[in-house]
Amino acid sequence: MFKTLTDTASLLGECPVWCERIERLFWTDILGCELRALDPTSGKVQRWSLPESLGSFALTADEDVLLMGLASCVGYYQLSTGRFSRISATPGVPGTRINDGRCDRMGNFVFSTMDATEHVQTIGRFHRLNAATLETETLDLPAVAIPNSICFSLDGSTLYYADSLQGCISCCDYPSLENQRMFTTVDSQGAPDSSCIDAQDFLWNAEWGGSRVVRYAPDGKVDRVIDSPCIQTTCPVFAGPGYATLYSTSASIGLDKPKNSDGALIKAEAIVAEGLPEERFSGRLN
Repeated sequence: MFKTLTDTASLLGECPVWCERIERLFWTDILGCELRALDPTSGKVQRWSLPESLGSFALTADEDVLLMGLASCVGYYQLSTGRFSRISATPGVPGTRINDGRCDRMGNFVFSTMDATEHVQTIGRFHRLNAATLETETLDLPAVAIPNSICFSLDGSTLYYADSLQGCISCCDYPSLENQRMFTTVDSQGAPDSSCIDAQDFLWNAEWGGSRVVRYAPDGKVDRVIDSPCIQTTCPVFAGPGYATLYSTSASIGLDKPKNSDGALIKAEAIVAEGLPEERFSGRLN
């Protein structure tokens, strides 16, 4: 069962990332324009205010530097100084912002864009920041309204992705992007939000509006369901010693009567599988 952690409430919590080197769990409050880091030992939360929303980010070879996908651009952020070094503008059509993102097994940053307005038109796309060249390319995948669930199989040969409005998770061969196909369909009232892969190559998905986190086998069948105290769970991650603790972010935005758990960071012990180290962006640092 999940336990709610105090002092972690977010409007739109997302993208939890565990750094095993400094033993901190980072995540973003997208609408709060804030990066946060939890010290699991002390329970203290460190916060960094940002000039715009942070959709997703990745670790780098430097423990003091994150690759950030802000609303308008991608760049490096130095934690100790707050200095941001821009790499490139947000790709895609005007009026979009960066959303979900994660590094592939080769250290490239695969991320998404979506409509930044309340209309949520199907104008979002999936993109890749090449680590070798620091150039961005738009992937030949269908346009999406609310892109999520970016993660990769253990051997890196499968990319998982979703449009939350479609109620399903898709996948394709990677990096060729061939054999685009349905991975699974959500069988509840929830919508698929972000995902991660565990050490057994199973996919864990947080359900927005479904009050649960679901583990899927590689064939797309439901393996396990963990009920969440949050209505809108957003992204799971394995963290801590041996990657044996499952955390998930959540959101309170849009709820008429949010509970104390809504928007909080939650965690569960004694999970059936362990997680993996997060892939780091392997591009050159400034």
